[in-house]
Amino acid sequence: MCNSSHYSISLRTGLFFIAVLFSSGLIQAQAPLLKLSLKDTTLEAVLNEIRNQTDIDFIFNHEEIAKCPKLSISVSGGTIDEVLKRCLQNTGLSFERVNNTIIITPDKKEKAKIRSDLPTQTLRGTVSDRDSKIPLPFATVIVLNSDPARGTTTDLDGNFRFDNLPVGRHSLMVTYVGYEDALFSEILLGSAKEVVLSVEIAERAESIGEVSISYKKGDPLNQMTSVSAVSFSVEETKRYPASISDPARMAQVFAGVSGYDDATNEIVIRGNSPNWLLWRLEGVEIPSPNHFAEEGYTSGAVSILSSNLLSTSDFFTGAFPAEYGNALSGVFDLRLRNGNNLEREYSFQAGVLGIDFAAEGPFKKGYDGSYLINYRYSTFSILDNFNVNLSKNVLPNYQDLSFKVNLPSKKAGTFSLWALGGKADDDEKYLPDTTSGENPESGYRDFTKTGMYAIGLSHIIFPDEKSYVKTVISHSIGYSSENYEVMDSLGILGRYFFDELQNRALRISTLYNRKVSGKLSLRMGVVANLLNFKYYSEAEDGSGGQHTILNSIGSTQLYQGYFQSKYAFSDRLVFNAGVHYAHFALSKDNSLEPRLGLTVKLRNKQKLSFGYGLHSKNENLPVYFVEQEQPDGSIYMPNLALKMTRSNHFVLGYEKMLRSDLQIKTEAYFQKINNLPVPNNPDKYWAPLFGGVNPGDTLANIGEARNFGLELTFQKFFTEGYYFLVTNSLFDSKYKPAAGTWYNTKYNINYITNLVGGKEFDWGENKMVGLNLKLIWAGGKRLIPIDLPASIEKGEGVYMIDELYSIQAKDYFRIDLGFKLHFFREKTEHTLSLDIQNVTNRKNVLATQYNSETESIEDYPLAGIIPIFAYRVEF
Repeated sequence: MCNSSHYSISLRTGLFFIAVLFSSGLIQAQAPLLKLSLKDTTLEAVLNEIRNQTDIDFIFNHEEIAKCPKLSISVSGGTIDEVLKRCLQNTGLSFERVNNTIIITPDKKEKAKIRSDLPTQTLRGTVSDRDSKIPLPFATVIVLNSDPARGTTTDLDGNFRFDNLPVGRHSLMVTYVGYEDALFSEILLGSAKEVVLSVEIAERAESIGEVSISYKKGDPLNQMTSVSAVSFSVEETKRYPASISDPARMAQVFAGVSGYDDATNEIVIRGNSPNWLLWRLEGVEIPSPNHFAEEGYTSGAVSILSSNLLSTSDFFTGAFPAEYGNALSGVFDLRLRNGNNLEREYSFQAGVLGIDFAAEGPFKKGYDGSYLINYRYSTFSILDNFNVNLSKNVLPNYQDLSFKVNLPSKKAGTFSLWALGGKADDDEKYLPDTTSGENPESGYRDFTKTGMYAIGLSHIIFPDEKSYVKTVISHSIGYSSENYEVMDSLGILGRYFFDELQNRALRISTLYNRKVSGKLSLRMGVVANLLNFKYYSEAEDGSGGQHTILNSIGSTQLYQGYFQSKYAFSDRLVFNAGVHYAHFALSKDNSLEPRLGLTVKLRNKQKLSFGYGLHSKNENLPVYFVEQEQPDGSIYMPNLALKMTRSNHFVLGYEKMLRSDLQIKTEAYFQKINNLPVPNNPDKYWAPLFGGVNPGDTLANIGEARNFGLELTFQKFFTEGYYFLVTNSLFDSKYKPAAGTWYNTKYNINYITNLVGGKEFDWGENKMVGLNLKLIWAGGKRLIPIDLPASIEKGEGVYMIDELYSIQAKDYFRIDLGFKLHFFREKTEHTLSLDIQNVTNRKNVLATQYNSETESIEDYPLAGIIPIFAYRVEF
């Protein structure tokens, strides 16, 4: 049952936490001079007090600051420079100011000289305007904490380059006249591959006034976003334990996000169905890019897209901007990086999950074009040899290929050809040993094949210095087939269920973006989705024959258009407004969806935000084509006229930067879902939001659902060799079918607490160790009660459908550990990694089932301990 005491205590704690944040004084006047009276305190405490009295940012090494002796200081009306000179006297530290940021470093006399035998690497990139994407010449780029100091300016194309930097972590400060500064901290520079950055900075809305840092880790790349969005890097997908370089598994540590099954990468966002998530790649919708995805049933288990190709991307959990449509829960807006256009680089990885190979480089010297390709083959047979089972009686296999070719031209813009594709199968079976007395009727075989591919041609061109046009043409296929057989009393397998589902889509998307001024930016676009499908499904009819559920071949269309604007009244007040339009041709349904967002920056590094959006989504197409037989023997499809489901999102957020690398953030949200398809029979409760297809139901848009919750995030970004992220989510998710009663959804686990953190340190000569930990504590899975007396009488499980998801399993608890060891060699880097999922081997509950032999109800567990070892070499 639900742990209500834990839920109520967590709720009270969360509300108290927010009250403390808001009562701390949201707006304080900036004092031109400092007033300090501190005794026997640390240098870091003095810096924090200066930060509280001003809007100054500090960058420093916490370990170096901690070595300084305690001090006492009393100042009334002193300047920042005067106070810092007094505090840093005889500490071996000095400071320098870059606009509104003060950098504290060891004196040059105190700095240890860089050993000449350390491997070095190149760090380069491009600086551009965040709204117009136009390169910015003569921007200043500084490598912080380097000795000797390293700085440069960008060339006419916005490019910068630093050669011979020692391997390890480096931070960059980027400044440009009239623009907000950008800080990129703790960039990992390895010995094998160059690091190529794409740096975007924002123009200030006001030509005078204070200069602030406009970018920090986690800020969304899409600047027309106000709430519920975060960016994530490739390094994060590799760093978090048990993420296996999978964006969906990595995202499960974010506030409001949970997994549903340890063996899959399905994610539940704020209590919504996993099928309501939108996947975009290079600006266009794609099928679920995951192995073992089945249309309408499951979104998959392992990402097809290798992290070797990913660039920093955005993840949205609600009230997303107008350019995103056909989604109700969230958006993965994935971006592919370009291959290295100057040097050829390679990587190879082998481990218990299989092998992985990647290559990238230029086409020819003097041309900026590049290629990037990755192939992966995986089998779980190695884990099976160690008696580690991801799922009972099943052995999955998969392989995938992805690439991107970047082709810039002198006058016609830049073209990119990209693709990803993969196929997978698993053969789950149990063949009883009848010679030892096992019941043959318990035998079965379930063979599943899945696959998808998407290929696209992207083009971006800049008509002038204020605008760009981006067009994408893509074609995709997603397919799955399943053949489920059961064994009779003679030990002969016979078909019980069979389906083949295939979707094809041709998509054309184009957008126009214009930066009208430093205050106003506009974006508009249209998307045409031309959808083709081929479905067949049949099941045993109870008398030995087969009953057809789906048998359709056809096409339909989804047309979308949007307009979005961002207006900065000042550097502290930004308003986003837009509208999205969708037309679903199959049911002739139209949806006009307003989107609004407001961001207010307050004193002392605080920010308030608000977001609203109306969102819509059509159902997975098989739902529309379910067949039913009428009394006269004719076949009809009762669900063809289903309208799109609508969801209103309201979000209110608050954020405070305690220091440059430490953040507190909270969001409260409410979602009202209308037009929810449910059975028109009030005695039935299944709905498509739970996944799958129920052939016996006639659906109607008469259901409702609602989600509301509170999310807290406490995060230290990766600096000084360590990081942590703590999130707590309290929420309630319910739906109302035709009977008119509110029921829990299967995703209503009520609370989630995540903790992920890690430490990185040098070990010996040219070696680096990374240790990471992840902890998940959440409410147990929602379950349908089993009527035990009725089950005993009938000899099989009897579920109490009228009490749908009214009980919960015991709390879900899991600890994952990760270990990495890097060996830096000249032009080569070797990495050993070991991730252990569910290190305590806790048997978390996925479902309950009735055991007719013991006449009892038993728990069906999720996966136990799973070790994942890999060796990687880059050269």
